[in-house]
Amino acid sequence: MTATTSWMYRLERRHSIWASRVVILLVVSLALWSYFWKPLGLLAILGDLLLRPYLHFVAGAIAHEGTHGHLGNSKAANSWWGRLALVPTGCAWITFAKTHHAHHAHTNVEGDDPDAFLHSSKKWQLPLRVLAMPHRWFHWLYVRGKVTRAVAVEYVLTYVAYVAIYGGIAAVVGPARVLYGLLTAAFIHSFLLWVPFAMKTHEGYRTGAHEERSHNYYGYLPFFFSFSLSLHRVHHLKPKLSWLEMLRYVEPGTLWQSLTFRRDVGRFDAGVTG
Repeated sequence: MTATTSWMYRLERRHSIWASRVVILLVVSLALWSYFWKPLGLLAILGDLLLRPYLHFVAGAIAHEGTHGHLGNSKAANSWWGRLALVPTGCAWITFAKTHHAHHAHTNVEGDDPDAFLHSSKKWQLPLRVLAMPHRWFHWLYVRGKVTRAVAVEYVLTYVAYVAIYGGIAAVVGPARVLYGLLTAAFIHSFLLWVPFAMKTHEGYRTGAHEERSHNYYGYLPFFFSFSLSLHRVHHLKPKLSWLEMLRYVEPGTLWQSLTFRRDVGRFDAGVTG
């Protein structure tokens, strides 16, 4: 790496870190503020139902950056920004951070990949698994003896903090508003995240060459909608790239492929490896 290339890399990384932090501040602020907004009319209620889950989705996508060290230049910085990003979702950072690297190391391997819990031949189980997924991480860690005292303490403190935050909001807007807003958002967010950007990006759950274990979506629309989760194969092969650095790897495909969120499934079956 030349001096010029190294300088450009550091500049690009710095821009990515600060862009991600700005996104975190925006989505967390908007998600929490949305509880104080009283939607009137069908369109406003529909907007309330759809906007908050997407804010949760974006928050989770950017928190994911922290598990790979893309939210700061230290472990502490990544952890604190990751914790902040997950506040709207009600999920614990510690279990996500502790399990995500196992997903990368053992992609699609039953038992070793915590996210392979979504793989089931019984279709009726899929909605239940999707909803249980964030809390399944704690169980995955527990049965492997990875719930240390530090993990348990942070897990408990996380939910104490969530109760305080949402309890404070409920004291102003009423508990019904908070429960309705949080639970409906969590429900929709679960399906928005885990179906297209976990189950579909690992469809087939192959365990051969790493290039075959994940799939990408074509186009810039899925990329920006998902903050790069659409480039799942690229991410698994190049986890050191932040979401903005992955932009250069988008395959535009056709406009129809982008608008309909088409994946490159079957590409490797045909012997295409590039």
